[in-house]
Amino acid sequence: MRRLATALLCLSTLVGCAQPGALPPADGPAIDTVPATQEAPATDTGWVTYQADVTAVRVGPDPRSLALTVALLGDADGCSRNPRITYLTEENNRVYANVVQDSRLSGTVGACPTHTPGTVTLTTPGPIGDRIVVLNQEPWKRDGDGYQRCDTTFGCDPMPTDHCDPAWISVAVRGMDVSRHSVGSPEGCDGRWLVMTVPFDPVPCGVEARAGCDASVTVRRYFLRWAGERGWASIATSTEAGCGRVRSVEPAFPRKLCADLPTP
Repeated sequence: MRRLATALLCLSTLVGCAQPGALPPADGPAIDTVPATQEAPATDTGWVTYQADVTAVRVGPDPRSLALTVALLGDADGCSRNPRITYLTEENNRVYANVVQDSRLSGTVGACPTHTPGTVTLTTPGPIGDRIVVLNQEPWKRDGDGYQRCDTTFGCDPMPTDHCDPAWISVAVRGMDVSRHSVGSPEGCDGRWLVMTVPFDPVPCGVEARAGCDASVTVRRYFLRWAGERGWASIATSTEAGCGRVRSVEPAFPRKLCADLPTP
């Protein structure tokens, strides 16, 4: 009897360790899902709802449905059951949905070390068409019979092919140690090399400039090289006129882009 009581106490402790993740709204309209992996309802003792990460999206058998591939907690009975949609809404010509699973062991360290693929069917009241689908707050864009996860930098808009496009310039500035309000002003760009000025802080003297404050001292000139998928990479900075010291750092930087530039 003492061994039985000890075992029950240990089981109670393990169940109590399970903590829920970020719970999605539970008041969305009901939609079609895959049959539950187990028959017991989600309210069973110890079962907690967690997000199920979506790894792939494909067009379903009818215009109103999508087939979602999800990563389910695996390797033990009690790791995952009932992958499903718990929330669905349509706003601003987009479809929003949350994909979840139930787990009894995910709060136990080492109990569910792997993931196994599962499927969930998302069905909307009307045709989905080419609308953006946002799953667990991540947007997906249709690409033929499948969907591609939207880029973390450019969202669902096409990535600009012109390296001198303002969107690429903004990405470069966001990677600098400057104010989040700073904006780059290109002075020369040929697609491979870029030179621009960037203020450390656009309003260092306040919205209404303080007496004696000189904002110009916070502006620097940046020289950058195109680095492929990573975008623009900074190779030198200067507060001088012309090319400054960039050509001593990178002799290939074209003089024509910077030789006649004034002091920033």
